[in-house]
Amino acid sequence: MAGTKEMLDSINKCSSINCLVLTSSMSAAAPVPEPHIKDESHWSDDNAQLKRGSIYGCLKTRQEKLCTEWAKGKSIRFCAICPTMVLGAPVEGSSGISTMNSLLRWLTGGRSTAPNDSMSFIDVKDCAAHHVAALENINHHGRYFSLVESWHWNDILSTLKELYPEIPLDTQFKYEGSDIIVPTKFNLERMESLGVEVIGIKEILAESVKYLRDSGLLK
Repeated sequence: MAGTKEMLDSINKCSSINCLVLTSSMSAAAPVPEPHIKDESHWSDDNAQLKRGSIYGCLKTRQEKLCTEWAKGKSIRFCAICPTMVLGAPVEGSSGISTMNSLLRWLTGGRSTAPNDSMSFIDVKDCAAHHVAALENINHHGRYFSLVESWHWNDILSTLKELYPEIPLDTQFKYEGSDIIVPTKFNLERMESLGVEVIGIKEILAESVKYLRDSGLLK
């Protein structure tokens, strides 16, 4: 938060900057209970996040709120891009593979059964394109989701098994309780107004698995 405040103070001193695009997070748009259809008007309760130990979620919520308040009444245009889990090949030469580490863990034994939950994804190239579109079009302002859709973990693990048969899943890995949840639904009209054609979840996972194979991180 201190670093964000310093950045905003620096922008205040620079007359040549006319747009700020913040990489926020879907963690900042996660109200409890979850709405039937989630859109950009929904915000997380940062105090509740802090209370339950979600430090990252609390930070991203407070950071975006700070930037949103700061931009009010200013001539500078502010956009916040809220990505979900970002997957895909990192830029060549970058250090680490960030969220790809989570996918690597799932594929090598970190997830053997499906929780009764859902998850959404976005390809790293599409997420980057959302940022560029928000920057370049002067008509864009406010927050935008950056995701494809949400899948139940039954479907996520089934797809990963298809793409990487070596994944060590339990024989009965699917969740089959009577209380099985419906994946989160989103209103993506604002995101789609950015004009970026995003690829689907299966393609995201397939390209990511290929990258991990080609990098020698998977057999």
